[in-house]
Amino acid sequence: MMERFNRAVALGGACWRVLMLDKEMLLFPILSVLALGGVLGLVFTPAYMYGTLQQFAETLQESGDPYSNPSFVALMFLLYFLGYFVVTFFNAGLLTCAMIRMSGEDPTVMDGLRAAARMLPQIFAWALFAASVGMILNFISSRSKGLGRIFAGLMGAAWSVAVYFAVPALVVEGVGPVRAVRQSVGMIRKTWGEALVANAGLTILHLAAVYLTIPFVFFLVKDWEQDPVRSMVIAALLVVWIAFTGLIVSTLNAILKAALYIYAYEGRVPENFDSHIMRNAFSED
Repeated sequence: MMERFNRAVALGGACWRVLMLDKEMLLFPILSVLALGGVLGLVFTPAYMYGTLQQFAETLQESGDPYSNPSFVALMFLLYFLGYFVVTFFNAGLLTCAMIRMSGEDPTVMDGLRAAARMLPQIFAWALFAASVGMILNFISSRSKGLGRIFAGLMGAAWSVAVYFAVPALVVEGVGPVRAVRQSVGMIRKTWGEALVANAGLTILHLAAVYLTIPFVFFLVKDWEQDPVRSMVIAALLVVWIAFTGLIVSTLNAILKAALYIYAYEGRVPENFDSHIMRNAFSED
């Protein structure tokens, strides 16, 4: 296990070196958040203006079951679909840029956006498929209690693991959603947990960066009334720090997916990655 952890750390370091060569890849998560915010605004503004949200609230208050309202189900599915579509589009662009860099070339943001635009049919199909699965899992969870809810949570976790390499499959092979899931599951088996360990390590790194701000939060709360201006500045800096670390971790995770997929699919060691580490990542040790 320690050997696997060390390999995961080495993979994370290689991903960092790739990011330092193309810092513009950080723009893709930013564009994704901005686009997602715009899409949600376009959906919720009319829903609020025409009283649809108020109807949902009344339905939930009366029946306790939002799924009893067909309009609510339709709106939720639309939100799931648009969310998956926007996030997948920009992830595809980011993965494309990472793969171009790991082929020894110098990508641009427009290279990634053009590649994602060419994959719009696959992205649309994937968003439709993933939104359907997400709605089903959410419905099961909402109707379950006790052990049933735990089981529903495990199903959701298993789904997240199963589709870890789904978007790289869309980018590299241009396959449909079902085959993308099959390819992703096969990749998870091939990496023998390296991808998950490295991804968990990046998540822990982000959480550590967030928890390091806890002393500042206590300081902020303590001196809020004495110096509200300074406290507001500190609060703003904390938000920026949390967002910045999350931005870096999500980009590193995408680079990691691209590197492992390149090695498994093409049998080629990505540029800036150690061949020994990559071979061991796919061994049975």
